[in-house]
Amino acid sequence: MLCDGASTTPLSSSGRVLYSSSHFRPRMSRSSKQSQVLVYQDVLCPWSWLAELRLSPLQRELADALRFVPRAYPLRPMESLPSEEEISRAARDLEAASKEREALPLRPDLWTSGDPPRSSVEPLAALEAARLQGEPARLELQRRLRHAALEQGLNVTRPDIVFELAARAGLQMNRFTAAFGSSQTRRLIREEYRLARGRGVRRVPTLVIANRWMISGLRETTE
Repeated sequence: MLCDGASTTPLSSSGRVLYSSSHFRPRMSRSSKQSQVLVYQDVLCPWSWLAELRLSPLQRELADALRFVPRAYPLRPMESLPSEEEISRAARDLEAASKEREALPLRPDLWTSGDPPRSSVEPLAALEAARLQGEPARLELQRRLRHAALEQGLNVTRPDIVFELAARAGLQMNRFTAAFGSSQTRRLIREEYRLARGRGVRRVPTLVIANRWMISGLRETTE
């Protein structure tokens, strides 16, 4: 799985990739209906974090034209120890992302400290569980998960760390614990992953716009 790159691709009517093309920017019109933008991301991907920061002003600017919908795309959908090559690549991604203009204080410790993530399904399941308490709750937990994983180097796939961060985020823990522990929540993540693969998603961050255009990788919003 990839957590980098940049390309813009049209989709066929079935949602599959057709061919590479030029940049996409929707026309502004208050009278037109909102188009849906699916934003595929993974908590463990620094490029997803940067993309969200860059999309925030665009979301406000194009609120009448576009509705941004976050979607889970686990870079590590199966439970397994990462290889040395995967650890090295993840560490390089964090180092490269830290040099972007946002200057996030990213560290590779998540992957190099001896307790690397086996799967990214758990933190994504935590976000789905938090979503049941409202979008602000999901966003607050997402912020804390990213900070803990990518800046502090904590393995946020561990349930004890997830529960601690959820409590600090002010979630109702009885509700959160039930939803996070449900097998249905993980089935939801895996089904979303299956649908994304069917659309041609292979990396994060990826945007699918109005089920017609797919933009992969970190981009400047002016593009």
